[in-house]
Amino acid sequence: MRRISYIPLTLLLLIITSSQGFSQLRCGTMQRWNADTKDHPQLIEKRQIIENDIIKWQKSTALNSYNIPVVFHILYENESENISIEQIQSQLDVLNQDFNRNNPDANQTPAEFLNVAANCNINFCLAQRTPNNDSSSGITYTQTGISSFSLYDNRIFHDSLGGKTIWNPERYLNIYVCDLTNALGFSSFPGGIESRDAVVINYNNFGTINVSPPFNKGRTATHELGHWLNLLHIWGDSNCGNDQVQDTPIQDTENYGCPSHPSPTCSNNGDMFQNFMDYTDDACMNLFTEGQKDRMHATLNSQRTDLIQSQACSLPYEDIGINENVSPTNNQDFCGYEFELITSLYNYSTSSVYESQIYFQIDDGETQMMEWSGDLLPNSSVEINLGNYTLSAGQHTLLIYSSSPNGFRDLNPNNDTLVVNFNLKDGSPFEFQIQTDNYAEENRWEILNDNNEIIAYENELVSNQLNTFSFCQDVDSCYTLVVYDEYEDGICCDFGNGFISINNQVFNGNFNSEIEFDLCTISTIKELSQQDALIVYPNPSNGMLIIESPFKIEYIRIYDLMGKIVLEKNCHNKEEELNLYHLDKGPYLVLISTQNEYTQYQKIIIQ
Repeated sequence: MRRISYIPLTLLLLIITSSQGFSQLRCGTMQRWNADTKDHPQLIEKRQIIENDIIKWQKSTALNSYNIPVVFHILYENESENISIEQIQSQLDVLNQDFNRNNPDANQTPAEFLNVAANCNINFCLAQRTPNNDSSSGITYTQTGISSFSLYDNRIFHDSLGGKTIWNPERYLNIYVCDLTNALGFSSFPGGIESRDAVVINYNNFGTINVSPPFNKGRTATHELGHWLNLLHIWGDSNCGNDQVQDTPIQDTENYGCPSHPSPTCSNNGDMFQNFMDYTDDACMNLFTEGQKDRMHATLNSQRTDLIQSQACSLPYEDIGINENVSPTNNQDFCGYEFELITSLYNYSTSSVYESQIYFQIDDGETQMMEWSGDLLPNSSVEINLGNYTLSAGQHTLLIYSSSPNGFRDLNPNNDTLVVNFNLKDGSPFEFQIQTDNYAEENRWEILNDNNEIIAYENELVSNQLNTFSFCQDVDSCYTLVVYDEYEDGICCDFGNGFISINNQVFNGNFNSEIEFDLCTISTIKELSQQDALIVYPNPSNGMLIIESPFKIEYIRIYDLMGKIVLEKNCHNKEEELNLYHLDKGPYLVLISTQNEYTQYQKIIIQ
């Protein structure tokens, strides 16, 4: 038995395998790897990182069962190379048998290896959908003008060069079948060149139909898929080498044909030439080991995680949509200029959705996109916060739509899009609270405008409860809040501890029949006829405000909409620059007084 160790990639992967006189390579994976690393030397470092990650994963994580969607790309020049669906199915059956130890020849495993022979719990299915989410048979057929492809021929992977462009390798296992001249097959390793992340098999030794011994039982594909899942050759591609698996015996080199058991080398009790990662005949192969299983599972969980989450084994039923907008809702009025954009994503499909794109556009602005990820179960929704936005007052339109559930095209675009119309009022949100006593039925409140017109009221309060109310103040108006008590003993203190709170300022509830609150003191400021004499800019402001006057400015005061002075400055110049970065976003009133007794106030907005 061997010990798993960290070994240099030059020893692990860069040793050229020997054909030992065999006219056609049993496997061309290492030769392809060496060629790729010569052109792309950064792959060597990447492979070392992958190897370290896999070893760590094997030591710390439980193993599971996996389903892998497969697409077979058939490249043929003539009809003899255009293999049948039955032949393709025979190969798929072999893969599912070999990787789950359901192969009929499993009973030929020698007794001393039975304790490590593994059911790898890896299943392969024909892809039921294309990358565009159209229904698929999991098979593509491409007639080419190329009579054969060599081991190093990258035309295999390009439509424009006589091959077939690879399907997204993060969601599909791509298996190519073609006339391959100098190898039975080859595979990419995890972390290789993405545009060539695939398995390639010679059509003459693919599946179990219309093929001849000794490579007639579909084990070439089994072997190459072992490489695709990060298994090395069982001899470690070196004399008595290391395949990074603990329970495979160290052996001298590859075996051919079907040796007699036992055939000891490297001081072992017999080579495991029955292993799918040796070079023996198809009829002689019958097992993966538990250590190889662990390594393949580690690869799936660390390097091919998107693939094992792919939904391509099922029919394309991904269907999500924007069923409602939480904020703003259609025809909603907002008080002020800032609002929170929250939408609701609904899963109409029969399987979970793990990712989606959300696009939205406000008015004629730029379309924005957000990537959402999570675990949205069928027939359920999730609220998604798309951020806070500040706009000018008036009517606005929101266009919002979803796209690409689980990376596929949405089957039903009719429920993807929502249009929401909403209004931003030129005002400021105002909130007050009334804590009632034991007799709330005696109480009511009103808000009156400058013309003493009731514009809001409530006459059904709840006893011994904090009642909260909100109201939108117009910027250019002032209001009066009146709280009434029918019994004329207020809301405190003999029959409870009631109070009134306005913008977090608390007032005692000790009054008689009524109490009034002036919600805007700006109305006391005189607005003169020369309003255009002063220049105030920029407005709206991002925090810096400039005031220009034909006369020297005596003082400047800035009020919030409750009439509270938030900034006051004495001046002696015709031009003043004010830093307002410390103020909250929203509307304010600016009072400007000059030496000629000219007084002006102007509304500004900080955004």
